[in-house]
Amino acid sequence: MGRPVFLGKAHVYWCEKCNVPLIGDSCAVHGKGGVFRLNITPPGDLRFAFEKDIEFIRSVFREHYGVDLGELFDGKIVLLNKTPGEDDSYEIILDGYVFGWIRFDPLELKWKPGLKVEGAIALWKRFGKSMRKWIIVDEGAIDPILGGSNLLPVGIVEAEQSIRRNDDVILVSESGEVIATGIAKKDYSALIARERGTGVKVRRQKSVNYREGRKATMEDVLRANSIELEKKVMEARRFMRKVATRYSDLPVAVAFSGGKDSLAVLGLALEEFGEDFTVFFNNTGIEFPETLEYVKELRRELEPKGIKFIVADAGDAFWRALHVFSPPGRDYRWCCKVTKLGPITMAIKENYPKGVLMFVGQRKYESIKRFKQPRIWKNPWVPNERGASPIFHWRALEVWLYIFSRNLKYNPLYADRLDRIGCFLCPSASLAEIYTLKEEKPELWARWENELKVWGKRFGMPDEWITYGFWRWKKLSKGEKAIARELGVDVPEERSWEPVRYSIEETDDSFVTRFNTVINLRRVREVAPILGEVEEGENYIRAGDVTFKPDGAYTGDSQEALQAYYLVKRAYECVGCGVCVGKCPENALSIDPKSRKIVVNGELCTHCRECMDVCPLLKIKNPSEGSQL
Repeated sequence: MGRPVFLGKAHVYWCEKCNVPLIGDSCAVHGKGGVFRLNITPPGDLRFAFEKDIEFIRSVFREHYGVDLGELFDGKIVLLNKTPGEDDSYEIILDGYVFGWIRFDPLELKWKPGLKVEGAIALWKRFGKSMRKWIIVDEGAIDPILGGSNLLPVGIVEAEQSIRRNDDVILVSESGEVIATGIAKKDYSALIARERGTGVKVRRQKSVNYREGRKATMEDVLRANSIELEKKVMEARRFMRKVATRYSDLPVAVAFSGGKDSLAVLGLALEEFGEDFTVFFNNTGIEFPETLEYVKELRRELEPKGIKFIVADAGDAFWRALHVFSPPGRDYRWCCKVTKLGPITMAIKENYPKGVLMFVGQRKYESIKRFKQPRIWKNPWVPNERGASPIFHWRALEVWLYIFSRNLKYNPLYADRLDRIGCFLCPSASLAEIYTLKEEKPELWARWENELKVWGKRFGMPDEWITYGFWRWKKLSKGEKAIARELGVDVPEERSWEPVRYSIEETDDSFVTRFNTVINLRRVREVAPILGEVEEGENYIRAGDVTFKPDGAYTGDSQEALQAYYLVKRAYECVGCGVCVGKCPENALSIDPKSRKIVVNGELCTHCRECMDVCPLLKIKNPSEGSQL
């Protein structure tokens, strides 16, 4: 956490004459003249700032520095580059330099700003001492600071009175030149009193590239990038055409999530295949209302053109499964299987039983797992899907350029400071995203918070379990444990919830699996063929080598004793996600529409137990990131 992750190029080119970012090293208007390279923090998946993003940045800087960035940002193209950190952190780029950043403090639960030297120069030129958080340093301290030393209070000539320990500050010479930025290690009073010890921890910055550029519009950006963007588009379309030819026996489909990446793939598919493809949308049941409305509008637009639109609907599966699994976590991603992989597997099986070629908006810049994944893959969790990503090498900047260039209608949530569109209660969300959700969509957060309060009481958790987002882990990570220690909060390291519990007793010649409940033989009978041929008797059911009785399961093998537990767990706790239905090679499994539980056809079942390997009840781990639905 906090270390740069190299997932591709970590720089952006800039045309000084147009004052716009470039995705290549040449401007379509001015060629290579005036084009320079700006290095940014990896992974470098930068994007355009929307109007509400800029308003928010202005509010954060106004609170800290006491000045408004409006004059500086008005009429400029502003980029945001998400960087590694304890929580969300964004570099702010304009005029071809990194102005500064905003980061979410997971301890104080608030956004804080910071300045690069270039940003400090821009503000000091405009506001001088009317801004806050400045320190005037003695001329004799300048060379040591530039040489890498921290600032001692003895080198301070004057300081602004609002400075508190750990504040971001700017250091200015007596002649009015900004020389560095850093973190105050003492309050104003201690700095002025010349107390011993470090006064300011100075940031190291090798070079300064401050410049003021002309105003520019998105039309200027599109014009400057037109040649390089079309190269990207043609490569993506060639890839799609080549893959479709390679898998010509499979119908072509696009996985549409309602997000920007899948929108770009949908646009590419419309250009390459016309109307000859299907759109799959997975309604997880925990989507933003705006996303559902947006998808409805898109469907109304596409279906009259002859494009088939299929909805894989999870219904209320998440809320039903919540009572079985407890809240999902980053290390406990049952939600993906229940709300995504199960429904899409069944939808594909119903509509395209021989399989489908699914183009998805997966990009290598999104995570280290996706970076390592091939551009074409076979999804192990969705056996009837072949996945391929035409925009695998694109950054968010290129995705947005494509969307703007084609005037594609995007999800309105992006304009509401929501950087990632998906399930509104995703455990992979950062604390910053959770608090943005809390501000922008309070009714959605309230619904989830009420559920978390119930589970918090059940687990004996303190209020901070919700407030600081500890619920996002089943077993706390090192970083979360460190935060809990710093807060002085006692949060159990691991939470456990098992509705069906068991123990295995060993006798001289057999094993008995005992449960915390009387076994319902009728329900066990519906899934018993998974273990073997079924024999029914008075007050017992035998499946393979296991005999089930109301007081337990009897077998001569320890492994079968464990399998007996797995079977009872599936019989009682099945939430009808359907993952196993698609995995069964004999089509022996189905979901009962009334009970919403698995039913096994004994005549078709070959007892291969492959369905055991994918059931989220038995084998919870992060699913393949191959499906964007």
